[in-house]
Amino acid sequence: MTHHRKAATVLAAGILAATAATGVAATTASAAEPPSAAPSVSAGCSWRTNVGLYCGYDTRNIYSDYGDSGRQVKEIQALLRYRGISIGPDGIDGQFGKDTRSAVKKFQRSWRLNDDGIVGPNTWTYLRTGI
Repeated sequence: MTHHRKAATVLAAGILAATAATGVAATTASAAEPPSAAPSVSAGCSWRTNVGLYCGYDTRNIYSDYGDSGRQVKEIQALLRYRGISIGPDGIDGQFGKDTRSAVKKFQRSWRLNDDGIVGPNTWTYLRTGI
């Protein structure tokens, strides 16, 4: 089993346990930018069994850091926005640049995680579940 697949399996198990322990029901919230912000894609976020919080871009919890791009980065950006962390003027653009890295670090500090700006298994767990 690859490291990423193993991490995703561990995360899924943790999400299931958190769901069972807390009885959290499905929720939906908007991750849209305010009208005065730069144009961007918006996402609705909702709870999904075996995933946790999902914003419509990617259900996988792929290791991501500075320089990455794609759907997993959009998911990270939408989750950060949902959690109230500014991701910069470009919004959900799928580019893991300096603004996204700063937002990830801010999120990590708020949860007392290692603020390395890398979205690995621990950061994914907190982004998806808040536990």
